[in-house]
Amino acid sequence: MSAEPSAFARLGGFSSTGIATVLLRGTVPGLLVLMTALAGTCLRSHAESLSVFWAANAVLLALMLRRRDFSTPLGWASAVAGFLVADAWAGTAPLRILLLTTANLTGVTAGYLVLRRAERDDLTLRTIASALHLVAGTAAAAIAAGLAGAVAHRALFGSPLSEGFAYWFVTEFANYIALLPVLLTVTPPSRADLRGISPTRIMPLLTTLAGLLLEPVIGGPGALAFAVPGLLWCALTYSVAATAFLTCLFAIWTFLTLTMGLSPFNIAATEHDLISLRLGVTLVALAPITVATVMSARNAMLREAAAARAAAEAAMASRSLLLATMTHELRSPLGAMIGLAEVMSRQCHGPLGDARYLEYVGSIADSGRHLNVLVTDLLDTAKVEAGRIELTPEPVSSRRLVDQALCLVRGLAMDARVSLTVVPGDWPDVHVDARAIKQVLINLTSNAIKFSPKGATVTIAAESGPARMTIRISDSGRGIAPDELRQLGRAWTQAGEAASRRRGSGLGLALSMQLVAQHGGRLRLESTPGVGTIAVFDLPRDV
Repeated sequence: MSAEPSAFARLGGFSSTGIATVLLRGTVPGLLVLMTALAGTCLRSHAESLSVFWAANAVLLALMLRRRDFSTPLGWASAVAGFLVADAWAGTAPLRILLLTTANLTGVTAGYLVLRRAERDDLTLRTIASALHLVAGTAAAAIAAGLAGAVAHRALFGSPLSEGFAYWFVTEFANYIALLPVLLTVTPPSRADLRGISPTRIMPLLTTLAGLLLEPVIGGPGALAFAVPGLLWCALTYSVAATAFLTCLFAIWTFLTLTMGLSPFNIAATEHDLISLRLGVTLVALAPITVATVMSARNAMLREAAAARAAAEAAMASRSLLLATMTHELRSPLGAMIGLAEVMSRQCHGPLGDARYLEYVGSIADSGRHLNVLVTDLLDTAKVEAGRIELTPEPVSSRRLVDQALCLVRGLAMDARVSLTVVPGDWPDVHVDARAIKQVLINLTSNAIKFSPKGATVTIAAESGPARMTIRISDSGRGIAPDELRQLGRAWTQAGEAASRRRGSGLGLALSMQLVAQHGGRLRLESTPGVGTIAVFDLPRDV
């Protein structure tokens, strides 16, 4: 036997499974409409009246929005058949069936045309604008139904068009607002939802049910608001679907008690009063639904922000670990390169034979020292960012720290022909991590030397306060423009001309700021172009 599809399958594209799928999608809308419409006809007070609560329109609209594969010509045709069969089953006259079915389908079609363009998150009430989309779609459906219903109302009951429009508009708007949020958001409960039930989470539900039960007990016009606190509490606590279900329960309960003569509101049973109260119930129901959608969108944004923050922290930790590992691996060969270059430059094992070799090894040594400083700054920066630098503050002489730092940069100052001066004065003991602050002093003094002209002087001065002391390191270089000064302090950020920028990386200043901040202080730069720059930072005194 051949494995190729039959000619029938090739031409028509149908199989037994395909035919079953088409029939299912074509009959489900009609069956749902039939069942809900029959339930609605059972809620008529007598054969010639309209239903107390008509759910068929909202059910059909929700099905077509949630399952677009049902929105086919066959699906809509079966829905029409569902309306017709339900009314015929209830013994409704043919003209009445035609008018009512036309009004129902007009409203559903208008709502579908407005809401079908909405995003799925808007339809399922997951965004802040979801409530606006819901009101726009339901209002469009109610207006369309009101226009068609006004004609039906006049033909069936002889009412003025304005009264017919008002009745149909308010009734359809109320039915849609009560049912559509539930039908668009309902999902089967998960095990996590069931496990999350606790006495504390049940309290909003109990409060809402208590408000509903108190409506007929206490009565009066204020009974309409008895369930509102519980519904708002539910909106702040539960999901949108759960809040929509409880809001639907509130609306249906109030509509049934109102229309069937069990109203607790003590109002005159005129059509105008019933329409007004029905509209009021609808607007009250919108409040918890709106709050629930806003809370849902807010919680989603908070979860996204938390996930983004966790990802950023993980990325920073990985970056810091990479920097720490890289710099650690580079330091050993750099140290060997510098050491061998220095041995060669000193000709410890005899002359090299050519003066150019001395120039070469000198360049190697200078480059190695520069790379070593850069790698050290990278390593310290990575440790600070990863939180792996642990300071051990202890009492130490501030003047001693300055003298030790100057000893390490004096060779750089001699090569640059820059003088170093420490202003005499009060140099108190400070309570700091000596290694960290010595690194700050070396970085700041080295920067001052690098950017000072030949013959200039770098000055280090101190100013002592009751709890902290301030150290100022001044140079007489080119200075820094105000717009560039604001950018300094970030890694790899430098100021000045390109030639001067090649002499550093910007890591030293960024690291120094972080180390001073860890001592509870602040490092800032004060500069005047053409005059010079002053680096100022404060340290805690040992008191």
